[in-house]
Amino acid sequence: MHPAVSVIVTTCADALALRRAITSILETGYEPLEIIVVENRPPEASTRTVVEELFAGQRVRYLEEPRRGLSWARNAGLAHAGGEIVAFTDDDVVVDPGWIESAVATFAGPEQAACVTGRILPLALKTPPQVLFDQLAAFDKGQERRVFHLPESRVADPLFPWVAGHVGSGANLFVRRDVVLGMGGFDSVLGAGTPTMGGEDLDLFIRLAHGGDTIVYEPAVTLSHDHPDRAEELRRHAYHYGIGLTAMLAKQLLHGPKRLMLLRAIPAGVRYAQNPSSRKNRRKPSDYPTNLELLERIGMLLGPAAYLLSLARSAARKHPGVAHPNHRGPDRGQRPHA
Repeated sequence: MHPAVSVIVTTCADALALRRAITSILETGYEPLEIIVVENRPPEASTRTVVEELFAGQRVRYLEEPRRGLSWARNAGLAHAGGEIVAFTDDDVVVDPGWIESAVATFAGPEQAACVTGRILPLALKTPPQVLFDQLAAFDKGQERRVFHLPESRVADPLFPWVAGHVGSGANLFVRRDVVLGMGGFDSVLGAGTPTMGGEDLDLFIRLAHGGDTIVYEPAVTLSHDHPDRAEELRRHAYHYGIGLTAMLAKQLLHGPKRLMLLRAIPAGVRYAQNPSSRKNRRKPSDYPTNLELLERIGMLLGPAAYLLSLARSAARKHPGVAHPNHRGPDRGQRPHA
């Protein structure tokens, strides 16, 4: 008997992309399966139409999360998920036919994984911005299967788990439902739609690692991402990636369980960020645009302030949310606020 899987697809009023993503997930043929679409903008009639008319009776549900932010949307979907395994992805992807089967098989492996990430390939590389985005984002983590667990992974990489970009990305993420619920879900202070612009997926990986859980990167868990093809979008992503990274690190310095260790690792982290042979930088060609590099570095400088601003806004709303989910609480069945 296969474990039940809930796939949470977050969207922001992009009905055409959403239709393509849902179709590819249904075409995996996996059973038992449910798809939960979470709209994270004011109600968009076209999005609801895609779910309730085009996919009527096909195990697809529609939810609205009025609070702005990717983490809020993911937590809303998580609160309604019934599957033993929960997958998170975005509306701008097309999943491979074996996407779910490969992830489920990985969970059944000897590593007893709590989380499985997978490969993200470009859906198309037809324009210069798409090619540059592929180099910037470094979504494709390669064809080598890797297992991440502390303390072993720190021996291989002293910066683990804080340099968590090689673990995977939030657009291709599977996790055991009881584990992520016990952690309180994604941190609503982080993520797209907040001043931090991102970092919520890396934060989740760090919390999993510090909680003693195992993460497996399995390249067979593959999907394709529709890279932006406009120069202004590319510049925006470069800036946002920089902010998200250091906003997440600021959170770890303020609230993480290994603050002193992280503080000591900062010089090595700076050297890593500047090293041309680092995992991310080695994908960039010699003619990689300096303006994109500069935008990302400016974002990195502003990230800590963005985290403090987002934290202050969260406190001002006087809603507990999941503002400081740093480790798994005693109740593994605790449901996140959604």
